[in-house]
Amino acid sequence: MATPGLPIADLTSGLWIAIAILAALAGRARTGKGCHVDFSMLDGQVALLTLAAARYFALNEIPPRLGTEHPGRVPSATFRCKDGKYAHITASDQHWAPLCKALGVEDWGRGFPDNAKRVDKRPEVMQVLTEKISGMDRAKLLAVLDEVDVPVGPVNDVAEILGDPHVRARRLVGSFDYPGVGEFKALALPYKFLGWDNPEIGRPPLLGEHTEAILAELRAK
Repeated sequence: MATPGLPIADLTSGLWIAIAILAALAGRARTGKGCHVDFSMLDGQVALLTLAAARYFALNEIPPRLGTEHPGRVPSATFRCKDGKYAHITASDQHWAPLCKALGVEDWGRGFPDNAKRVDKRPEVMQVLTEKISGMDRAKLLAVLDEVDVPVGPVNDVAEILGDPHVRARRLVGSFDYPGVGEFKALALPYKFLGWDNPEIGRPPLLGEHTEAILAELRAK
């Protein structure tokens, strides 16, 4: 598997424990009894194995190291285009012939009509697709595959994501004013409320900004 570019364990652990706390609160409201929530980061990551765990339980299969490739489908992977940008293609059997025709390898593609055969011949299939796609700019690849309804999408870098019109329209990028710095851009929360005020982006505190207030509160207890 490829190494993720973000601390997945840290981020998803926060989500898991938030869900557990909400479930505990719902249980307390229903039964009148509270509980302790027992959670570890390891537990949270094991729970994310999902498909890999299911295939191991059913087939005793241990997935090989495949980078961005899917263990049970070919092609389902990220490809590097001529301009250095990346695109992800996921094609089922009904997409295979249109994909091969769009890439100019229609005759060759007839030899791999079903996914089981493509999985069995993964190295050969991926080599040919990689060579063809590496000769196309990403914009061209996206256009020709969209035209024939082959599932494809750009693998954007951070700048492309944060500048995306849809991301902007969803107001996922905002800013706050920070003393001595001025306006500083930041991410908004990914959910919105209908009927309530949405949370605004707030600045982090200055070093020691709240020390006296916290100490005063502790002294008063």
